[in-house]
Amino acid sequence: MQRCERVYRWVCSQAGTGVTAQEVAEQLGITRANASNDLNALVKASRLVKQGKKPVLFSLGKQNGLSAFAEQNPSLKTSVEQAQAAVLYPAARMHILLSGETGVGKSMFAEFIYRFAKEQGRIREGGILLTFNCADYASNPQLILSQLFGVVAGSYTGATESRAGLVEAADGGILFLDEVHRLPPEAQEMLFTFIDRQVFHRLGETTFIRRADVQLICATTEDIDSSLLATFTRRIPMKIYLPSLTERGLEERFTLIQAFLDREARELKRQIEVSKNAIRGLLSYPCVNNIGQLKTDIQLLCAQSYARSLANGDNQLRITSRDLPPYIRDGFYSSKQRSEIWQLMAAHNQRFLVFHENTREFLPRETPLNDLYQLIDTKIADMEKIGLDNDSTIEIVDLAIQDFFAHLAQQNGTGHQQILTLVGSEILTAAKDFLKGASHNVQSPLTNYDSLVAGLALHLHNLVERSRLGRPVVNPKLQDIKAKHPNEYQLAKKQVPWLESALSIKIPESEVGFLTLFLLPQEQEINQKVKVLVVAHGESTATSMAAVANELLENQAVTGFNMPLQLSPKHMLEEVKSYLQQIKRPDILILTDMGSLTNFATELMAVTPYQVRCVDLVSTLHVLEASRKANLGYSLEELVAEMKRISQGGVNQSQLPKTTKKQFIVTACTTGQGSARLIMNLLKNQLNLHEAFVEIRTFQITDEAALQTELQQLKQEGKILAQVSTFPVSGIESPYFSLNQTFDAKSLEKLQAIIDFAYATSLAKSNLAPMIQSLDGEVLLENVLEWILTVERELELNLTPEIKVGLLCHLATRIDQLHEAQQITEPLSQFQNHLEQQVYHALRSLELIYRIQFTEADLAHLLAYLCKKVLV
Repeated sequence: MQRCERVYRWVCSQAGTGVTAQEVAEQLGITRANASNDLNALVKASRLVKQGKKPVLFSLGKQNGLSAFAEQNPSLKTSVEQAQAAVLYPAARMHILLSGETGVGKSMFAEFIYRFAKEQGRIREGGILLTFNCADYASNPQLILSQLFGVVAGSYTGATESRAGLVEAADGGILFLDEVHRLPPEAQEMLFTFIDRQVFHRLGETTFIRRADVQLICATTEDIDSSLLATFTRRIPMKIYLPSLTERGLEERFTLIQAFLDREARELKRQIEVSKNAIRGLLSYPCVNNIGQLKTDIQLLCAQSYARSLANGDNQLRITSRDLPPYIRDGFYSSKQRSEIWQLMAAHNQRFLVFHENTREFLPRETPLNDLYQLIDTKIADMEKIGLDNDSTIEIVDLAIQDFFAHLAQQNGTGHQQILTLVGSEILTAAKDFLKGASHNVQSPLTNYDSLVAGLALHLHNLVERSRLGRPVVNPKLQDIKAKHPNEYQLAKKQVPWLESALSIKIPESEVGFLTLFLLPQEQEINQKVKVLVVAHGESTATSMAAVANELLENQAVTGFNMPLQLSPKHMLEEVKSYLQQIKRPDILILTDMGSLTNFATELMAVTPYQVRCVDLVSTLHVLEASRKANLGYSLEELVAEMKRISQGGVNQSQLPKTTKKQFIVTACTTGQGSARLIMNLLKNQLNLHEAFVEIRTFQITDEAALQTELQQLKQEGKILAQVSTFPVSGIESPYFSLNQTFDAKSLEKLQAIIDFAYATSLAKSNLAPMIQSLDGEVLLENVLEWILTVERELELNLTPEIKVGLLCHLATRIDQLHEAQQITEPLSQFQNHLEQQVYHALRSLELIYRIQFTEADLAHLLAYLCKKVLV
């Protein structure tokens, strides 16, 4: 989801007089400048209105419910416009035929249409919405006719009195006929007469003497072009298709999940906490029965949580991934959209999303988990997902444990009566006795005693529950605790026998380590010496990486700055400067995605009192490690060294494909090898060669035949990125730089950009290749890269490295999707301009290779990239 759309959805969720740019920035974890830009863009697009002066407030304008529904569900925009046209049609409202799979929300859509008709004054005062399922009476034509049109007393056996039908009852309103294809022929004929002439008769009457003003909304799961519904095709011109849940995409599914949880919170009049992993599960599993199944599954989860809360005597409703039934939980592991789901949820920093009975949007969870075991289990699982090694995982778990006890020490204490209600007298007494017995023997007095009692009581409650369910107790820091705190460990161990007796459980050694931590004086907040910033190209690249790191480490230590392709580095530099003026931090580490941003450090140190360093071409792993080690108190230089270590290790091992060829810069001189080597040393001092990624080779031009032989051998070893020589060497098609240009800053910038682009594409190919599902990832990426360079050369576009890398990722994944779907559309025949025609014909080569067909939307997206002709 683009940042601008996230901003809009959050503003939509806030009822009241409006929000400020600062509130949006704080709530969504973006800079105030980005928030202000997005809000003003939304005002310009007429999606928001602004009012007031200092502060300026942004809010929704007057908007009907159906339009708001379309804003939250973009895939239904056309369907909504059709429904509005049917309601607002002059003279008489048009009848509607809804089609779509079972459970896509046809009934809900009919309700939205009814509300819209009321808002627009298109139904009479008191006009109602009635629903009738035709399948319920499909085998009994008499009964279905009497239900729809009414009956006269004595018309058939059992008809003891006259009564009106649904058509009369809905006069002035709307009648929703679900499963309309199940109507028997007799009922269809009477319904068609009513549609054509607005007249009908009750069962038992012989003339059409009755009239009613009713708009029909019919719904079917069948193909509307089938022979069964041919008569409807003539009489109901407004046909609206509702897409399935799969067709509506992840973002809309997330919106639906929020809406259903909001509704349950209001119905139960309780706050509902849902873990992010549970949300991921709901996003990923296959809903065979679409939105209806999703809604039912969420209701069942909430009902189970409500039942647990009643049984436990507390007011808390919480849903975690452990509560999901197997068919939902297993969906997360089999989903092809795992990376998209992770990225979608990465923007939400809290582990739990909280849905409140009085709001329409989830709130951040303000209190941490009181279950230390669950906290550790989740941390280990998260680290496994991103492939972190065991030592780093243990360090992160250690930080989580420190945060747990630091938060415990900061609490004012929970009333013992409240704790008694939660855990029972047995466990509360055990917690008090444990701490009382230890307080006489620990070296430092226990501080904030009431909070310790509350925390330990909750911890013991979770221990008993874990023991009952047979779940193991994992303590990755046990040996470290025993070594650092031997006296407290022995004291805790000494009290284990009577604690086991009091709780009637067996306490493992790992748990003794946790009990030891309750006997330690709580340490002060870790002194973070370095602030970590991420600056990256794209609409959400930087904030996504920062959000993942902040979520995994449960802090807000990393700040991301997104740099859209149309934004200049100078503008981004000013935004970073503005941010640094608002914080107090001695040192700054800036992590960037491209080498072109590394001069930020010099620029910032000239205008700020901070020590600033930049590291380029970073990944999420760099951001995670920088944040973790900044929290541990590492200095700026130590962090820079760690970032280089990660980059070197990644390049030597797994970041570059095994098939990646070497990259060369050729230097040649007519005056001999000595001069060429001098130029080589000059370039090494001026350029970032990314360790061993680029190698400079020297040649002399005195013997043309020998030079060409050597160059042919070099081409077999790898790729020549550029040549620096007295004059261009024949046989090398790479960019040429004269010897004089090696002393020119702008020329060196161009040469550095060529190196950075080669390095960035290698990283992109290695990271993206494993994600390609239906094709050989490395071959596909190599072909797409060659296509991009060919198009750039033939169309003389002169694209920036950033745009080319973006194009590489976009085109490769799109080709993979089209190849996997095997979906063929009509070829384009009309073009807006010559460039559009040229690009389309260039795409034909990729279509022929991979037997796919790009859509008109694909062409438009590609042109949006190619038209950003920013000079390298």
